Amino acid sequence: VRLCGYPPFYDENDAKLFEQILQAEYEFDSPYWDDISDSAKDFIQHLMEKDPGKRFTCEQALQHPW
Repeated sequence: VRLCGYPPFYDENDAKLFEQILQAEYEFDSPYWDDISDSAKDFIQHLMEKDPGKRFTCEQALQHPW
């Protein structure tokens, strides 16, 4: 939210919103994310990875260059 000004998931219907969250369905919408660095986007993608085995651990997150 702090990087672009809005949450990564949104729907007026709570059931659809929760489904987006569970499926990790998000986008870096233009123009809001246009000025955000690729490194920051990479960091977010790793934190929001649906597969827990691929998702960053705390250690990996702390070592990310961003």
